[in-house]
Amino acid sequence: MKREIRVEDLVIEVRENLRRKRNVGFLFQPNGRLILDTPPKVERSVLQTMVQENLRWIRYRLHKVREEARIHPPLRIHNGGHVPYLGDNLVILWVKSDESKVVRTGKVLEVHAPSSRYVRKLVLDWYPPRASRLFAKQVERWSELPWLRARFKSWRHQYTSAQWGSCSEDGHINFNTHLVKVPECLVEYVVLHELCHLKVHNHGPKFYSLMHEYMPDWEERRRELNGWQPILFGD
Repeated sequence: MKREIRVEDLVIEVRENLRRKRNVGFLFQPNGRLILDTPPKVERSVLQTMVQENLRWIRYRLHKVREEARIHPPLRIHNGGHVPYLGDNLVILWVKSDESKVVRTGKVLEVHAPSSRYVRKLVLDWYPPRASRLFAKQVERWSELPWLRARFKSWRHQYTSAQWGSCSEDGHINFNTHLVKVPECLVEYVVLHELCHLKVHNHGPKFYSLMHEYMPDWEERRRELNGWQPILFGD
């Protein structure tokens, strides 16, 4: 369910998320809008107070996201365009062919298809299998975390313009397919972040202590990942 609240000059969209149990997510969009991703039935007054108490930080983040979108605008997939993959910038080359396939050769992504109108769909279909292998590799990388066996149920990924990942209290993790576009060290950060939420389902001191223990440079990785946020709003 969607609704809006107003705090000073900010009009903020509120999206109720049945999968959220406690915390409210702040989703900053390049167009200067803030979305609150909330558990069901959070009172308007509670959300307004939360925004008011964090208003200085919210304005800063909205400014940063707008600047990042201006410098690195959202991508559009087309013949001759560029798309990211694991931090590399690949140029799309349409090859007229009766068969439909995508072949990566160095930094060129050859899209074989009868018409260039198929390019976007084929590239979007090319990403998910690689994302699946990437997430499987990183989940395996952290498989010895001592709390996983008792708490980890499953993971999956899908394209979304919201957060990079999420973790439910019953042990299910969602990753954003767009992560296959960023450097692998940043994917590693997101995977660890969500796996740590299986033990501490908030962003309090105990959670950050876990992150520092297993990834001392996680804050640097998070800052770098923030620079990739515009890709959430492209193709």
